[in-house]
Amino acid sequence: MTSKVFAKLLGLFILLLALYAAAIGAALRIFVEHSSRAALPLLGREALWSGLIALALAVPLAAWVAGRISARLRRVVTFARRIADGDLSARIDSLGSATPGDELSPVEAALNETAVRLGRDFADLQSGRDELAVMLDSMQEAVVAITSAGFVRWSNSVMQRIAGSQLVPGRPLVHFVRDPELLACVRGALERRELCVGRASLLAPGQVFEVNAAPLPAGGALIVLHDVTSTENAQKSRREFVANVSHELRTPLTSIQGYVETLIEDPHPSSETTLEFLGVILKNTSRMNRLTEDLLALASVESPDYKLSLQPVRANLLLQDAIDSIGGIVVDSGVQLQSGGAPDALVMADPDAMHQVFGNLMENALKYAQSGKRIRAGARLLASEVQFTIQDFGPGIASVHIERIFERFYRVDKARSRESGGTGLGLAIVKHIVQAHGGRIWAESELGKGASFHFTLPFAPAPQSAPQPAPAQPAPDSASVQPTPAGTPS
Repeated sequence: MTSKVFAKLLGLFILLLALYAAAIGAALRIFVEHSSRAALPLLGREALWSGLIALALAVPLAAWVAGRISARLRRVVTFARRIADGDLSARIDSLGSATPGDELSPVEAALNETAVRLGRDFADLQSGRDELAVMLDSMQEAVVAITSAGFVRWSNSVMQRIAGSQLVPGRPLVHFVRDPELLACVRGALERRELCVGRASLLAPGQVFEVNAAPLPAGGALIVLHDVTSTENAQKSRREFVANVSHELRTPLTSIQGYVETLIEDPHPSSETTLEFLGVILKNTSRMNRLTEDLLALASVESPDYKLSLQPVRANLLLQDAIDSIGGIVVDSGVQLQSGGAPDALVMADPDAMHQVFGNLMENALKYAQSGKRIRAGARLLASEVQFTIQDFGPGIASVHIERIFERFYRVDKARSRESGGTGLGLAIVKHIVQAHGGRIWAESELGKGASFHFTLPFAPAPQSAPQPAPAQPAPDSASVQPTPAGTPS
């Protein structure tokens, strides 16, 4: 392009010289016709030399002007190519080559301004895309966008983590996701162009997702996965809780109803029968009362508003108070309660709540210690906490039950638990109280050798010592006054 411009400019300049020479020749011809013959050769030579000198000056000048214009056009072409390649920082440097009032300077200025605006708009667009990507990655929901053909456009980090592999843009979604309900929702959004809601339970092990697939205006679809596993578990737990409470209440209520109906139908029952029936009714009402109290206690410790009055308490005093409070029950049952000792360390605890923890654990051990006739309670120091242990030497607990014994209404031996008046809520209450203290609780057992229940309480923070006053500085000797002891002459 630049060579063509140079050739055109040079040709135009030579054409102008030719016209100029023709005009000069016509003028000279008129002059010659009116001049003498002797002056013609001299005049011809002078005209020839003048034309050659003019041509010698015109050609380099034309080449220089054309070269400058060609160089500026080459810079414009280079600028355009850099912009086309995505280099929005490209600018046309016209310093030293621009002439005020020429035709290329406004073009160069306009192109530079266009590049500045393009760079600013592209930076804003990139910033918006980065903010959108960060926002999508910070979401708890998994998000993936697909084309109308079912290929992945982009996805956030949550979706990539759930899929278990890198979702590569440009590849079919079905290569990474195999859940049939999710894929059915995607097909519905792509084919029928309407919002599709579903439930995916095979996308990740142990997780349930609510699927929302919505069509996009430009084609394709946006899929959002909301993890509803905790909600599903809460609903399942609620259903199980209602069923367990209903079952626990139905048994004593049925018994009470049966005995009351028998007393009503018999107009003259014997005193022995009446006392027996009333004893059964009292036993069942007491069981219902214990169940109600445990339900209220469990609801209290599970509530977000549950507050503890934590204070520094010595571990050995906590254990000794628990042993003293349950000592009477242990003596009546014929079981020996042994103290394994406890360190004299300060732990953060709510004494009333810990009294309930020790009471539930010791009563639970007492139920299963009849064959071993012995319970042992003790504590030991750990790195940053104190571990308390309540151990019985009864039949023990099978390993299949160890992980579930802290669940509500879970019983290892249902017949023995109901016979002893247990509600199945004691260990669940203990677990929540210990966790509210910032501790841990677990159980260990071996069949035929008893079971041990362990829980921990964190150390109390060390009290900050008050700053010691700085010692008084002695006054200078010149200003000091020494006291005179009694009886000493001054």
